[in-house]
Formats: sequence, structure tokens, C-alpha cells
Amino acid sequence: MIMRRGVIVAFAAIATIGFGSCKKSGEGAGGAAAPAAGGGGAKTYKFAFVTNNSAGFWNIAKKGVEKAEQDLGIKAEVLRPLKGELAEQQRYLEDVMVRDFDGMAVSPVNPDSMTPLLDRVAAKMPVITHDSDAPKSKRVAYVGTNNTEAGRAAGTAALKALGDKRKGKVALFVGRIDMQNAIERRAGVEEILKPTGLEILPVFLDGTDRAKAKKNVEDALARYPDLVLTIGLWSYNGPSIAGAIRASSRKDKPAIVAFDEDEETLKAVEDGLIYATIVQKPFEFGYQSMKLLKDIKDGKQVPANVNPGIDTISKENLTAFWTKLKELQK
Repeated sequence: MIMRRGVIVAFAAIATIGFGSCKKSGEGAGGAAAPAAGGGGAKTYKFAFVTNNSAGFWNIAKKGVEKAEQDLGIKAEVLRPLKGELAEQQRYLEDVMVRDFDGMAVSPVNPDSMTPLLDRVAAKMPVITHDSDAPKSKRVAYVGTNNTEAGRAAGTAALKALGDKRKGKVALFVGRIDMQNAIERRAGVEEILKPTGLEILPVFLDGTDRAKAKKNVEDALARYPDLVLTIGLWSYNGPSIAGAIRASSRKDKPAIVAFDEDEETLKAVEDGLIYATIVQKPFEFGYQSMKLLKDIKDGKQVPANVNPGIDTISKENLTAFWTKLKELQK
């Protein structure tokens, strides 16, 4: 899909690039830089962009992949596991290895258990991670948010939502807690909230099942009359929490902080039901992943980390953010 250049320049600029240690193509990855195709100019690379589930969050990342195809002269295929299950994503990676891809960008469902498989892919082609890292694997680079920082931002927003209230229980909701982004977001949230005296409950897990995600919130509302704060760590958790709390008959309803820019989440921010949502820059996950893979194949040095940054969206800055988002989604 053709994007408006003005919007791309305005919205898709990298906010932060962490340059850690740089790596050359082929360093820590299978597949050296590909030479120009004989007899007819440079090779057109084909890359795989593998997500961890089918949430709407990835629609924007797909736009970044498509823009990279236009700008960089590459081909790319976005592969989206429907349920976010480990075995399902593993099948996608097995498929990538036997097809004609020149590199892969992946958001690993479970970084530790997937490291051997990621290393097998890396023996055949350059591998980078996005959104959720697998630092023990032979991936060359990571594109994505500093999720501990994002968790801290969520915790800070939560304290603003609570005001002077510093007693009661806190419930965190997420699909899986063994993914690196969930682990780090939880750690960031707890770093901010634990010193306040609030009691953080064991994390409610839903396995990316939307019906279970909402039921988890309903259960928490029923079981804990002193529940004062709810935080959804993945994109669909915001709408699930908002829907359950909106329907609740409780007089004192807990504050809500969410992640990502799901339309229902933004509507709940507009209505004042969700205090704030921590947004990433998924367009850049797609675009910068493709750019890194092409640079690796071209023999260029690449940064070990690319961090597009985060924003905290509340009622105060919602209109400007939503306007940019709608332009980007055209």
C-alpha cells in the first residue's frame, strides 16, 4: 500500500537508536552478504517478518514492512500466527528455513525455549528479533522498545491515575509471562509500584484468548473488593479490561493503564475510562527490521539495538496522536 510521504517522514522517524556494539553482516548469523546477481544487477532480497500473534497491533508493523519494500527494493512476507502459541510459531520458522528467504525478523513467543530453533535459522540466514528479544540466541540485532522502560512508564502513569490513593491491590493482565517483553514490562511496573505499599497480585494469564482475557478481569473484580488498579501489558488487554470494568456494577472502579494503540483502548482513553496507554512505534518495527536485514546482506555494519521509543498517551495528547495514527493506517 502506498503511504503518504509527509506522514511517513513525520511519524516514522526513529526516536532513539541504541548503538551498543555494532556487528557486521554474517557476524553471529548464518549467511554472509549476498553478491550481486550474475548477469543482471543486484539481487532482490526476500525477507520474512514473523509476529507473535494476530493482534491488530501488527497491522501497523505490516505498513512499515510494505514501506520498506518500496524504499529499499526488497520483497517481504509477513507471517502472523493466529493464536500466539509456541508450537504454531515454531512451524512458521521451520517453514522459513526451507523457503527462499534471505533473512528473518521474528518476535519470539518464548525466547529461551526457541533459542535452539532460532540458532538453526541463523545458520542459514541472518536473524534479527523485534518487539520481544531473544538475547541468548545468535540473532544479529534487536528492533524494539526498551520494555523495562515502558513498564516504568506504565507504573508512573498508574500512580498519576491513583492520585493520593496508595492502598489496595493491583492486577496485571497479559497473554504470556514467559515472553521477554512481558517479563520486562512487569519488572518495570513493579519497580515503580512496589515501594508505594500497593499489593501486586499474581499476574493473570490468558494465552491470547480474548474471552479469557475479559473473564480474568471479571474474576479479579469479583474476588478483590479492594482492587484499585488494573494494568494490561499487551495490546488487546486494554479493551478487555475496559469492557469488563465498564460493565461492572462496582461503585468504586479501579483505574486502568494499558499498552498500545488499539482503537477501543484509545476510545476508552477519550471517555476517561482508561487513564493512559503506553504506545510503541510498530511501524518502525517493520521498517527498521527490513532495513537492518538488507544492510546485513549488503555487508554493512548494523547497531545491535534499535529502539524507536515510546509515548504515554492520555486525554491531553490523544487528539494529536490519533490524527497521526489514522493517517498512517490509510
